[in-house]
Amino acid sequence: MLQRIRSLISLQRVRPSPIDKKIGSELFEQPVFIGGILVFSAFAALAIVKFGIIVGFILVGAPFGIFYLGSIIANPRIGITSALFVGFFSAGIARYISGPWGLLIDIVLFVAWLGLLFKKFNKTDWSPLRRDVFILSIVWFAYVLMELGNPEMISATAWFYAMRGVGFYQLLTFGLVFMLYRKPKYLDQFLYIIGTISLLGTLWGFRQMIFGTDAAEDYWLYDVGHDEEHILHGVLRVFSFYSDAGQFGASQAMISMVFGLMCLGPIGWSKRIFFGIISISCFLGFAISGTRGALAVPAAGILIYLVISKNFQILITGLVMVGAIYYILRFTFLFQGVEQVRRMRSGLDPNSPSLMARLNNQKTFGRYLARRPIGGGIGTAGYWGARFTPYTLLANTATDSYYVKIWAETGIIGICLHLFILGYFMGKGAYIVWNLKDRELWYKIMALYCGIGGVLLASYGNQVFSQMPTGMIMNISIPFVFLSPLYDKLIAEAKEEKRQNEAIKIFKNEEELNINY
Repeated sequence: MLQRIRSLISLQRVRPSPIDKKIGSELFEQPVFIGGILVFSAFAALAIVKFGIIVGFILVGAPFGIFYLGSIIANPRIGITSALFVGFFSAGIARYISGPWGLLIDIVLFVAWLGLLFKKFNKTDWSPLRRDVFILSIVWFAYVLMELGNPEMISATAWFYAMRGVGFYQLLTFGLVFMLYRKPKYLDQFLYIIGTISLLGTLWGFRQMIFGTDAAEDYWLYDVGHDEEHILHGVLRVFSFYSDAGQFGASQAMISMVFGLMCLGPIGWSKRIFFGIISISCFLGFAISGTRGALAVPAAGILIYLVISKNFQILITGLVMVGAIYYILRFTFLFQGVEQVRRMRSGLDPNSPSLMARLNNQKTFGRYLARRPIGGGIGTAGYWGARFTPYTLLANTATDSYYVKIWAETGIIGICLHLFILGYFMGKGAYIVWNLKDRELWYKIMALYCGIGGVLLASYGNQVFSQMPTGMIMNISIPFVFLSPLYDKLIAEAKEEKRQNEAIKIFKNEEELNINY
């Protein structure tokens, strides 16, 4: 026993105390640490000399990137918010710093799913995913995967890039929102984020209109070759930091209508003023974009609101106002001196050359797809087709419409399946909105639902639904509509608990008064 005590005492003498450990700045005095820094610096210098300064930025940003991805794993909601930000800003950043910025959406969503899976997989409640909406998104993506075996498809690389906006992002985002956004506060956060960023987009657009485009934007317009579609009769179609003027106009129209409808709800004046500023500003942003197809967004959205508002007087008044606006644009020349009004008016002309060209292109697709029930393969038409298979008929025939693109790439089977799923979203969504009880929540969800309907209609004229940021907004908004009954229940429970607490407080006060008397 005495020998054992002596050995323990000797070990205590040998073991360094916490004071003797090298911590903080003292680590820089260690030869191994200094050697590691020198080796890393030499490696970084050689990489920069050989591959350019961009590698230096990557090496410097790598630690921050690792920390950021770690934060997404710890809190997967950061991944959804990040995907939304990337959807808004990736096209604008690419004009200044070239790079595959769009792939960041894939990365942050994938890492968010990793974070969700790492959090006690066996103990996680996966029941929120047992929803018809999420199952339908799986069915649609399964069809998209099946298109890999389409004998008409030429480029698997084109399929990879194209399928992301068509179904992959929807599947990932639906699942994350259903799992992680199960409290009403996340709906409010989402609305404030898209409203604030859209307001920034409006301001950037007015900067382009008033002060002109900068060098990077000029390069994108004239050298890359986007001037023909963005400068008409010497007037710029403003595109802000979005992918193009069409996407800018559609997104601004959607946000303007959503926040305008929310202003009608039972909210405080501070919120009403904020929502009103966003609605008016984004409407002006929609106007300066010169996007005719985006007219469908407020037109369809307002009609949907008039129907589900359950107020037939408002419905009749609204229909009269919409009819008056249509009459002014279609059969008169009022405000013809305003370029934006002229653009909108030309979109209602049934004999416009643009409409005739689109109808002829649809006839071309019809002949091509007559014997191809599953289409020509995802990634064979539109932008990705022109990039990877520019020598094919589908790549050289403008799709214009999102639905025509789906039809061309997935055939009559694919477009019927896709329209059925979208119709289900709208049909059941209307039933959900109709039965919400909390009025403030009703206005928020109703506004999002109207925005979804407007975008789906506008996608007939342009590829709005699958492009960013509108695509990501839609992928988050649709699950919010289907989560709203849960929010309605939670809000009712919170109000009941508050009422009971107030009743208990009043009862206690009355007891104290009785005791005092």
